[in-house]
Parts: sequence; C-alpha cells; structure tokens
Amino acid sequence: MENERLDDWPKSIPTISPTKTYLSAEAQISSQMRAIGLLTENPRVYFEMLETLRGANLKVVSLNFGEPVPADVGAIITTEEEKRRIPFDKIVTDSDPGVAIARAKMMMSAYSRVKELTIGIDPGVRPGVAVLGDGVVLIRSLAESPEAVGEVVDEVVQEYPEANVVVRIGHGDRTNRNRIFNTLWDEGHMLEIVDERNTTKRSHTPDEDAAVEIAMTPGYKPGKRQETDPCPGEIRNIQRISRLESSGSLTVSKELARRVAKGELSLRDAIERQKSGSMGLTRTSVSE
Repeated sequence: MENERLDDWPKSIPTISPTKTYLSAEAQISSQMRAIGLLTENPRVYFEMLETLRGANLKVVSLNFGEPVPADVGAIITTEEEKRRIPFDKIVTDSDPGVAIARAKMMMSAYSRVKELTIGIDPGVRPGVAVLGDGVVLIRSLAESPEAVGEVVDEVVQEYPEANVVVRIGHGDRTNRNRIFNTLWDEGHMLEIVDERNTTKRSHTPDEDAAVEIAMTPGYKPGKRQETDPCPGEIRNIQRISRLESSGSLTVSKELARRVAKGELSLRDAIERQKSGSMGLTRTSVSE
C-alpha cells in the first residue's frame, strides 16, 4: 500500500503478539502495599473504579474533598478535572480502571523506580501516545501534532532519567509517521518502526489503545532519517478538508496541501494564504 512505504523497510519483520494485559509487571510489585484512595464526585467514575478495585482484591479507601488523607493511602485515583483540588503527590487520573489501578500500584510499590521505559506512538494528525514502565501502562494520551510528540517524549524521559528508553512508532500513516520519526531522531532517541496491523481496537480511545499495543511490539530499527514526501492521496485529502473547513468557498493548492502534510503550515494558515493569493496561487484552483 502506498501509505505503508518505509525507507529501508525490510522484506520480513519478526512479529511478536503483544500481551493483552496491562498488568504484566504485577509479579514485580510488592504484595504488601498501602491502600488506594478513591476521590471523585463523578458517580460513574467512582462506581467503575470501586468495582474494579474490589474485584482485584485491593484495599481501597473512599475519600472526601476537604478531609485529611489517611496515612495508609499510598496513591489516589481521581479525574483529570478534579486532581488540582487534591493536595497529594501520587495521583492517577486515567479513565480506564485497569490502567489507573496498574499505575497506582506502580506508584506504591517498592519497585517504583522504572528500569525499562517503552513509548508507543500511533501516528496520525493527533498521534496516540502510550508510556509503559517495566510493562505497566503509566500514561495514555493524544499529542496535539506529530511534532508535539517530541515534547511528550522529552517530558517522560525527564521524569524517569535512569530508565532505558525505547520509542516504538506504528508504520501506518507514512507522512505523519516520518514527521514523528525525524523529530525524535534529531533528538537522539532509540527508535523502532512497528508493524501496527491489528492494533486498532473498537473502543472510545482507539488511538491510545493502539499506542499501547505498539509499545508492546518489537519492531525494525531504521538507520537514517525518513523522507516526508506526501503521496497524492494525502494531498487530495487535505484539499478535501480545506473545502470543508472553508464551507466550500475554496480549495487549497497542491503545493499548500503538500506543505500542510509535511508540517510546514497549519491547515488554517494554508486556507488564509489561499484566500489572499499568497505565493502566486489562485483562489479557486483545485488542481494547481
């Protein structure tokens, strides 16, 4: 497929089926842990987390805002919106109960110093990012752009300065993939390209879930920066989106669409340039 071309991509890549559990480092976690605090005013989150915690036979303490945190609480699970209200240093906000519990257990364990840090990236306009510490999912999120992945990776590496870091990028969406790859290559990270077929699952967070699967799958190590030459289909798609974004009043030129695909311009800037006729481009042309 045109979208899946990769410079130096080998003819065959050994694939390893990724594990299906987020708690693959559980054997390393001390069985003598303190309680996990549950603090939220969101009823749905509260009952989902409580049910999962009880199902895992973990000690859980229900907390209230404005009250002291008991001394035996080692980590608190809450929501992203409420975490600023909690004066505590070990807080987990992941919406997935399994991931939240795994992160809380990692925070409280005697093995909280991460040795192996694996970062998975599902390439796209807003890439999915997953961070695994010794096999446990620590972070799942979306980056604002392919280039913004570099900032996310840098923040994670700074948080775990003693860990060995490997960044794995899915092989799909070639242009965005290579934009991500080149950003991280220039920063000196150890990179792998992963065959991401069958990593996309039906869920509310498919990009983040795919990033978890990518992080758990060994890949190929390219030896150089990658080309970011958008294919005709990518350019046509950006032109199509520009028509939608401008309510049908214009279509950006191929050259502007190419620059958007390569990350040199935002779509909004390209539309404004097309409106103003910058770079000698006509307002109504679709094919030039």
